[in-house]
Amino acid sequence: MPCADRSNQPSMAGAGSSLRWHAGGRPLVLRTPRTVMQRRILVKVLAATAFAAGAGFCFQQRALLGAAFASNPMAGDASSLARGAAIWSSRCEVCHGKEGRGDGPAAAGLPERPDDLSRIAAPPVFPDGVLAYRIAHGGEVMPAWERVLSEKEIWDLVGFIRALRK
Repeated sequence: MPCADRSNQPSMAGAGSSLRWHAGGRPLVLRTPRTVMQRRILVKVLAATAFAAGAGFCFQQRALLGAAFASNPMAGDASSLARGAAIWSSRCEVCHGKEGRGDGPAAAGLPERPDDLSRIAAPPVFPDGVLAYRIAHGGEVMPAWERVLSEKEIWDLVGFIRALRK
């Protein structure tokens, strides 16, 4: 019901409630200092969370960019290729398949088909360091291997994957 006779007078609806001004027949609620303070805290928390997420994203992208300039220290080493083949058959072949085409026995049960690594672009289009980064940190479906494989084993695997292309 409109309050035309009290349009500019404040009224208190009860203890601890907001102050209401009746203007134009509609009550406008002015927030109490406690509610404004809670809102400011929420905004600060959300801003900090967004900043942290952005910083994490930037850190990840910076690491990936840095990896693009890394070169395989084991490139061309026959013993490295043999070690990479052993790692491939025990860890990667189940999803990526024997020839790296993404047709391994476990691939059918995955939400996305694994990448066809036999067709991966050679450096500089797809640098060895980026491939090593992807092995170490994983992807949407692929697990991260950095806690399972040593850096040397990851580079051995990169050399083997490059040999699949030939």
